[in-house]
Amino acid sequence: MIQILELIKHFVLGIASAILFITIAMSEITNTKEYIKAYREVQQEYPEGSFQREAPVALGATNAYLETNGFGFEGAPTAKAANNFHGMHASSSYMKDNPNKFMTTTGGANLRKYDNMKDSIRGYLNLLATDDRYEDVRKAQGKGVEAMFKGMSAYAQDPNYVEKLLSVYKNQIKAVLETQNMLVPKVKPLDQQMNNLK
Repeated sequence: MIQILELIKHFVLGIASAILFITIAMSEITNTKEYIKAYREVQQEYPEGSFQREAPVALGATNAYLETNGFGFEGAPTAKAANNFHGMHASSSYMKDNPNKFMTTTGGANLRKYDNMKDSIRGYLNLLATDDRYEDVRKAQGKGVEAMFKGMSAYAQDPNYVEKLLSVYKNQIKAVLETQNMLVPKVKPLDQQMNNLK
């Protein structure tokens, strides 16, 4: 009897863990899709042929996913409050020019502050398009997003940043992008399905 109760306990814990995992995964997918939609809308604001208009959505989505810990901002309340989806720091010249557009973390880092997700995306695209540190990103445009990631080594102090981008892209973002526009057949209500069997 004790073994059966122990099996039931493990079964229930397993089911609860699976439900929690699915809920978290679905939330991340939903948030990723919201980001992708906003990114594409922002791109339409830029002229044809510009870096901002042509930069693959996977580039921004992967960076944002990594910087926000799956769009959950876990452990980053300042970045969340600042709508800073790309972990963009505020330099002293930026803070001087934009005194109300930055926030300081409890660790002392100054982050750029945006009004919303789209403003954060604009800031990210404009940075990549104009900053000399990202010339390799711009040169790799048209060669695939993975080639563009290699030019992102200057984006973070983490020496493994490029490898982390590649991992996030392959394990999270790529699947969402590949399935985003798939047609999912609509299922009829069960009573209609049963009527068809008669």
